[in-house]
Amino acid sequence: MKYGWSLGGGAVALVFLLGSTVLAAPRTAPVKLIKTIALPSIGGGDFDHFAVDLKRNRLYVAAEAHHSIEVFNLATGEHLQSGGPVATPHALALNLEKNQLFVADGGDSSVKVLDASDLRLIKRIDTRADPDAGIYDPKTRLFYIGNGGRGEKADFSEISIISVDDASIHGEIRVDATTIKSLQIDPATNRLFASLRDKKQVAVIDLVKDAVTQVWSVPGLNDNTPIALDAADHRLFVGSRSPGKMFVLNSDTGATIGSFDCTNIADELIYDARMKRVYVGAAEGLTVFQQDDADHYHEIGRVDTKGGKTSVLVPSLNRLYIPHTKLSAPEAALEIYQIQG
Repeated sequence: MKYGWSLGGGAVALVFLLGSTVLAAPRTAPVKLIKTIALPSIGGGDFDHFAVDLKRNRLYVAAEAHHSIEVFNLATGEHLQSGGPVATPHALALNLEKNQLFVADGGDSSVKVLDASDLRLIKRIDTRADPDAGIYDPKTRLFYIGNGGRGEKADFSEISIISVDDASIHGEIRVDATTIKSLQIDPATNRLFASLRDKKQVAVIDLVKDAVTQVWSVPGLNDNTPIALDAADHRLFVGSRSPGKMFVLNSDTGATIGSFDCTNIADELIYDARMKRVYVGAAEGLTVFQQDDADHYHEIGRVDTKGGKTSVLVPSLNRLYIPHTKLSAPEAALEIYQIQG
């Protein structure tokens, strides 16, 4: 047979070499840095959480140690404003209809209502000590804020329920823990998940009864802080800070599906339903996981974020925003990443 099965040894070697080259080809990084906005007036400390106004093209960031709200042009990244009568800002929420920014102020035991256009104070809502973790439900227009506990040397905390329509507290939910570090809402089941750092547990709260109905203990969980939810697949992601691990739980039962190594000192978890990815923001960098299916995940990249451990995903712009203070970089900055893949 003149043509065919008789490849020479060199040709065979070439085929194998080309095959190896294809297999070893570098994959596309999950995110790409496209812009850095310097913030030279901000020194150390942390940035905390965000609010996004797509209509007015604004991004609001809480700068804890700088005692300010930083305002950016969402599309260009331009730094527009720094200020606000805040002491230690944490969670943020926007009343878009009134253009008002709600700020959980841990340094002033309050939630401040600011005019989002110029950051002037409109109203102060008293809370228990150290309001910190929070989440806004745009469907019910309620802002849930964890406060009390360790900040006032009590053995329990409360989650205050604040209406953004009348800027007042509509109720409280008692939680038997001193440190609530993250909240997530499952709108389909009217449940609120709370990360209880001091207990190494996750609390499940019925938002019809406004009461804790279950508490899940997760073997291996330590210093747990951020949580995120994949509501469609009934999966809850919990970040364990030290050592860095991402735990995946069944959000109906609390059963552990798996745990995955990630960067240490996580402060943010984001589930991207479009890309089927989980972003873990931590002081030691960003870790990105691909969700193969509800029970299987694999790491697809790590990024040095210069100590930046909080972030916000804006799906309509396909961007991830990560601020960092003056740590391993010459100056503080907001970094804007394009989502790739």
